[in-house]
Amino acid sequence: MSDFVPMKVTPQEEPEAGGPPFSIFTKSEKRWISYLASFGAMFSTLSSYIYFPALVPMAADLGVSVSLINLTVTSYMIVAGVAPAFMGDLADQGGRRPAYILMFALVFASNIGLALQDSYAALFVLRMVQSAGASGENEEYGLLTIGRTAIIQQDPALTNT
Repeated sequence: MSDFVPMKVTPQEEPEAGGPPFSIFTKSEKRWISYLASFGAMFSTLSSYIYFPALVPMAADLGVSVSLINLTVTSYMIVAGVAPAFMGDLADQGGRRPAYILMFALVFASNIGLALQDSYAALFVLRMVQSAGASGENEEYGLLTIGRTAIIQQDPALTNT
């Protein structure tokens, strides 16, 4: 006859509630994720603090009115309100990492372009690109929120907050 012996199947034990939460990340990886998320969170606010005092000198350098320069602030805010919908969809479908990398690339490229531009049209377009990259200081899927989500998901105990 056959040597087949049925195995006794027991239900898996639940992990102890008081035990330390499990994370796939090492302690140093958690630190780097936190540092990168914190670094990304400063872009939108930092660009505003740098940009606002320079409105009048930029108008003089570009030979346009201050009202036109103020229009770049308005366009920045409009894109900051619309772009999270696209970034959120990208993050949901492709993951947070590609979305985060894309946003960093947009901010980086637009900042270099803004430093090198010498026309109002370039300023206007690059401010919108910058906003698309940094869009989300207070929005659903900007650098800050994707970074905050990455930090929270390192520790399963924090996922309910």
